[in-house]
Amino acid sequence: MFNFKIKTNLLFGADSVKELGERLAKLKLNKPALIIDKAVSSHQQTTALIDSIKKISLKYEIFITDVVEPTYDFLDEFKMNFIGRDFDCIVGIGGGSILDLAKGIATLVRNPGEALLYRGFPDLKNIPLPVVAIPTTAGTGSEVTFNAVFTDSKQKKKLGINSEYNYPILSIIDPLFTLGCPKSVTVSSGADALVHTLESYVHKNHTPFSRILSKEAFKYLFNNLNKVLGEPNNVDIRLKLGMGASLAGAALINAGSGPSGAFSYPLGAVYKVPHGYAGAIFLPEITKINFEKGYRDYAELYNLIEGADLSLSVDKKNAEFVKAINSLMNKLGVYEYIKKFDLK
Repeated sequence: MFNFKIKTNLLFGADSVKELGERLAKLKLNKPALIIDKAVSSHQQTTALIDSIKKISLKYEIFITDVVEPTYDFLDEFKMNFIGRDFDCIVGIGGGSILDLAKGIATLVRNPGEALLYRGFPDLKNIPLPVVAIPTTAGTGSEVTFNAVFTDSKQKKKLGINSEYNYPILSIIDPLFTLGCPKSVTVSSGADALVHTLESYVHKNHTPFSRILSKEAFKYLFNNLNKVLGEPNNVDIRLKLGMGASLAGAALINAGSGPSGAFSYPLGAVYKVPHGYAGAIFLPEITKINFEKGYRDYAELYNLIEGADLSLSVDKKNAEFVKAINSLMNKLGVYEYIKKFDLK
C-alpha cells in the first residue's frame, strides 16, 4: 500500500504563458495579483503574459520585487500590499523565492497574524487564495509542491509555511523565460533539481510512482545539465530541464528529502550560499558514502546517462555513477563557486 499525490495542472511549452489570460478566465479568476521577479519584469515573456490578461479584460495588479530567499519579516512587510484587497488569486512569476512568496502571501491574506505563527506545517483556519506558478528558472520544483521556504532571521533557520492548500492550481513552464538566465542561476536551479531527484530516488519512503518520476527527472536533468552551458539558448534543452525540475519536485513531495537538502539550509541561512549550490556541494560525497555502505540502486540511474556502458556489472555501474556526479559538479563549477564564501 502506498500513497501518491499531485494536484497541479501543468502546461509546458514555448510561449505557453500566452495562454495565462484564457486559463484564468476558465477558472473564473477575474482579479489576479501578479508578483513578479524584478529580474524578469521586462522580459518579453512577462510582457506576453500580461498582454494575455489584458486581452481577456481581467482586472489585475502587479507587484515587483527582487527578494531572494525571503524572511518571515519580509513576508509580513510585503503582505500589507494585499490586505483588504479583493484579489481572487496570486500569480507568482519568477524563481523559487518568488513562487514561495506567492504561496506565503496567499496564506496570510486569508489568515490573521504574523507570518511566524504559520511556520512549519500549520493548521490553517481559512483556505488560502489560489496560487498560479510561472517559474522562470528550472530547478526548485515549487510549481508542483505546497512547500514555501522562509527564513527566521533571528534564529537563522529556514522553516517555511507548508500547507497542502498551497499546491498551485495551475503552473505554466515556458522555457523561453530561462534563455536569459545567468550561468550561476542556471547552475544553481538545475543543481537544486538534481538534488531533489537523487534524494527522492534513494529515500526509504519512495514508491513505485515516485521512482518513475525520479528516474525520468534524472534522465532529463543530468544529460541536459551536461549540455546547457555550451548551448544556453537551446530551447529544447531548456524545456527538458524544466520538465526534469517539475518531475523531481513531484517525486520529492511524494517520497521525501535527504541530507543534501537538509545540509543546504544552514549554508543558506547563515552564510547566504544560494540554495542550489548549497545542496549540490554535498551530492558527490553523499553519493559516494551510499555506494561505499552497499547501496546499489544507482545502477538504474547510470543506465540513463547518455553514452553509458550498459555492459558493466552492477557494482561497476554504481562506481561509475559516483564518478559521473562528481564530474558534473566540476563541469558546472560548483566547487569553484562555493570557494567565494567564507564557511569557516
